[in-house]
Amino acid sequence: MNTIRWRKLSTSPWTRWGVTLGLLALVTFSLARDLDWHAVWQAVHEADYRWVALGMLAIVSTFFSRAWRWQALLHRTSARLRSLLMALLVGQAAGLIMTSQGGYVVRAMWLNERETGAAEALGSIAVEKLWDLLALLVCGLLLLWWGPTGNWFRRSTGGTAILLAIGTAGVWAGLHWQATLFNLFQRLFRHLPPAWGAAMLPRAQRMAQGLDSLRHPQASLRAFAGTVLTWGLGVAANWAVLQAFGIHSWSAALFLQAALMLGGAAVPLPGRLGIFEGTCVASLALYGIPPDLALAVGLTLHLVVMGPPLLMVPLLQSSTLKAG
Repeated sequence: MNTIRWRKLSTSPWTRWGVTLGLLALVTFSLARDLDWHAVWQAVHEADYRWVALGMLAIVSTFFSRAWRWQALLHRTSARLRSLLMALLVGQAAGLIMTSQGGYVVRAMWLNERETGAAEALGSIAVEKLWDLLALLVCGLLLLWWGPTGNWFRRSTGGTAILLAIGTAGVWAGLHWQATLFNLFQRLFRHLPPAWGAAMLPRAQRMAQGLDSLRHPQASLRAFAGTVLTWGLGVAANWAVLQAFGIHSWSAALFLQAALMLGGAAVPLPGRLGIFEGTCVASLALYGIPPDLALAVGLTLHLVVMGPPLLMVPLLQSSTLKAG
């Protein structure tokens, strides 16, 4: 009886939110301790917001490059760029309230109502994450050669290489032995209630279709170009915000891009609140940036990343309704 109660408690949304808020409070306390808040707000006040605006423009551009890449990954469908852009923004806005993983599901479900199946969209998002893992690995290798890194970053880069190898091998095996695997699943579902097979097998087949872009050189080339463009724009946004605070370092901008990706994946808090700023402080410390200035950078950069999707979703939605 106690075991059942514990399972119910551990899976309840209130428990998950309690754990999340507890982690957030811990991160906030650790971050706020020993900081000169007057220096933080003075740095925010004295920043050159022309560079911040340029950084925000770069972030907005990443939405279009990511939608263009996603269209390549869904090359089997007739998904329109506008619909993909809207789904991507809705998913990102949802990720600010939930977590990035929840945002992916919302994104797939949003697209499902308009262009393609949710299962196929989720399969394409899995491939998208493989491309991002590859970009993260390249960033890590560049930084190991170029700039100051801690042991944690070296270990994370090695972990990224292992994850990429496992993910790529798993996807390749799934595509190569797709027919064999589905025959095996069909035999397995014969021993289960018929409704299970009727519900799960078609979804699994559609999800496998979302992985199909890896078989097509033209789609993969476009996805590669979209990944380079997206990550390049992300680094440019970091660099512009750093410029606003008088920090002139492309290496720091590249390190921030990699560290923020790792930090967000390791601790999935809603909107990465606290984790984002803490990652900025820890990352910029490697470049001799004082914690007060680094936190000012983190707060501003977080706003640059969070603001555009929250503003663009209602604008795109209203323009779609008018066009309809």
